[in-house]
Amino acid sequence: MSRILSVVAIGLIVLGAVVMAGPTFGFGTIAADRGVSVETAPDSEAYLGLEDRSSSAAIDSPTETTVVYTLTDGLGGLEQDDIDASVVGLSGDGDATASSLEATVQQGSETGTFDVELACTDAGTVDGAYQVELEFVASATSSSVDATRTTAAFVPVTCGTDDPLEISTDEDGDVTTGGDVTVDNNVAVDGTISSGGSVTVDNNANVGEIVSQGDITVSNNLVSGDIVAGGDVTIGNNAEIDGDVTACGSVEIGNNADVSGTVSDEQTDVDGVQC
Repeated sequence: MSRILSVVAIGLIVLGAVVMAGPTFGFGTIAADRGVSVETAPDSEAYLGLEDRSSSAAIDSPTETTVVYTLTDGLGGLEQDDIDASVVGLSGDGDATASSLEATVQQGSETGTFDVELACTDAGTVDGAYQVELEFVASATSSSVDATRTTAAFVPVTCGTDDPLEISTDEDGDVTTGGDVTVDNNVAVDGTISSGGSVTVDNNANVGEIVSQGDITVSNNLVSGDIVAGGDVTIGNNAEIDGDVTACGSVEIGNNADVSGTVSDEQTDVDGVQC
């Protein structure tokens, strides 16, 4: 009898050693009903797929958003409201803090996917490039996922409002600022004016393309390119616009003004500006 027990005991010891030496399989970080958390490296079969898209991300003005991650539902049945994303840290060449940016979750382009977008907050001016640390929390009926990731790339960020810019002499190239822009009488700007605020072009000034997050007002001017506004557009009498006019708001065109392209107002989705 003792011999039989000895054989059984040896067998159990060997079996335990085999189990301990076996492979460890990976899962996404998940907390189940039993209160047990299991954490492994992410992969395509993780409970919450995390695709880093920071290499093409940038915020060029206070009203822009940019996608830094795409999430894939591996839990099953997740809705947009079931997922929360938050910025928990920034590291880079500036002095911005996590409160300078906010993260939101939007429905992705494919079923079961969600885009995590970054946007500026009102916490001050930010101008630099940062790696962004985010926390993702997703909750399904019987399980939840909690993961923290830092973007692989440094994301260029320009937040806050710059001081108003007055252009009183001719400019050969582009003009880019986060604030309002005024082009004085009889001044020429050969390039594109890109503004995070409003743009006003005074009498007899000649400018190229205008892209503004706010309102655009041109007097009796020549604009040799397109006009794109996040707000309203007002074109004065006798102005000449050699391009399209596109606005999230209204478009008002004065007497004898000539617009060679199309005029599109009250738009909800315009490239280059946030409606």
